[in-house]
Amino acid sequence: MEVSANSSQIEKKENNILQVIIASSVGTLIEWYDMFLAIILAGVLSTQLFPNDGSSHFLETLAVVVSSFMFRPIGSLVFGSIGDRIGRKYSFLVSLIMMGIATFGIGLIPTFESVGWFAPVLLLICRIFQGLAISGEYAGAVIYVAEHAPQEKRGHYTGFIQATVPLGLLICLLVVYFTKAAMTEEAFNSFGWRIPFLFSGVLVLISYFIRKKLHESPVFEQLKKEGKTSKSPVKDTFTTPGNIKVMLKAIFGGNAAQSTIMQTTLFVTLFFLQRAVMLPYETVLIIVLIATLFSSFFYQYFGSLSDKIGRKPVMLGGMISSLILIPFSFYMYMTIGNPEGLKEIHEIGTPAILAIAGISLITSIAGAATYGPLGAFMLEIFPTKIRYTSMGFAQNMGNGFIGGATTFVTELLKSTLIVSAAMSPYIGLTYPLILIFIAILVNYFTVPETYKTDLTKD
Repeated sequence: MEVSANSSQIEKKENNILQVIIASSVGTLIEWYDMFLAIILAGVLSTQLFPNDGSSHFLETLAVVVSSFMFRPIGSLVFGSIGDRIGRKYSFLVSLIMMGIATFGIGLIPTFESVGWFAPVLLLICRIFQGLAISGEYAGAVIYVAEHAPQEKRGHYTGFIQATVPLGLLICLLVVYFTKAAMTEEAFNSFGWRIPFLFSGVLVLISYFIRKKLHESPVFEQLKKEGKTSKSPVKDTFTTPGNIKVMLKAIFGGNAAQSTIMQTTLFVTLFFLQRAVMLPYETVLIIVLIATLFSSFFYQYFGSLSDKIGRKPVMLGGMISSLILIPFSFYMYMTIGNPEGLKEIHEIGTPAILAIAGISLITSIAGAATYGPLGAFMLEIFPTKIRYTSMGFAQNMGNGFIGGATTFVTELLKSTLIVSAAMSPYIGLTYPLILIFIAILVNYFTVPETYKTDLTKD
């Protein structure tokens, strides 16, 4: 009977953690879907929400779209304070609703032809709210899962949250691809682009009701019972001795590099294949879909691996590999996809498509090694009572403000810096490569190993 009771308790615990992972992951996945959608459809938004005056407004559209990343540090303080004072669950429920409303709102924005400059202003407002929402979502989900997980499986379980980024993008790409396939290009550019944004409303509602059934994190509940929660998490985040130094290590020793690697392997690749290699949009979607699909399994794998050998060696391996692979991969994209330097959109054969997708996959796997353990590392480096605020701020400064600017900065450098014709397609890569190089140095020399940290320790 005793063995049976113990087995029942173990089974119950596993079922609970499974429920926690599913509910947290589904919500985070949908929020990443919402966040990425405007980036994927930036080209269409530039023609629908900006003046049709014969000039390209792609860079301006990217600036508005990327603005969401700039506001994430502010949102992290707001939602972090809620999460550290009231609870983890409440904070990421509010962020989920906010994200859903903002994304649905983008799908309803009138065109520039209808309301003039009010259209891009509305896009900016919606993107700001999306940035504020994701800043509370990601940190809350990772912390919530980790505070339910046993120490020796913290990277394993939080790895599922890390995997929601490529899966969110994958769903995003699939929805866009099938929506485009179901109608003419004219119809998609006219009204079809709104469908993926409006579809988000359904996903958010489903996720909300799944999450609503969850209980609060046991680590936070214990802290609350003992009266050890912070009354002023934002103030404590910046006044606790040594905490600012820890946040700087987290920002420049991992988060900024991780974000710029992911932005480069996904979105910069997407734009480069379209605008430099001159491949058809559908071909580019297929290439990114293949790389995203097969790399998504590695995020959780590297999170799990970091439970065994530590967070640092896995993250450093990913960063060093990315530093080498990113310039190599972009050179190969051009060599395989446009060896003759064509200036117009052109088709390539299946072997070339698979070759480019394979190179993109290898680079994405290096990014997965950087990102897979990062969630566990970030929450382990901060004390429980200010964990949500500290982790959220550091993550959103590095991942959002600094690394999140990658797509815009790379396009800006390409369009403004005067370099040789041979270097012009690649000059934008200097930004991510500098951030990665800094992260390798900071991580190797200053960042501590954290995988055996006790999360209840203050």
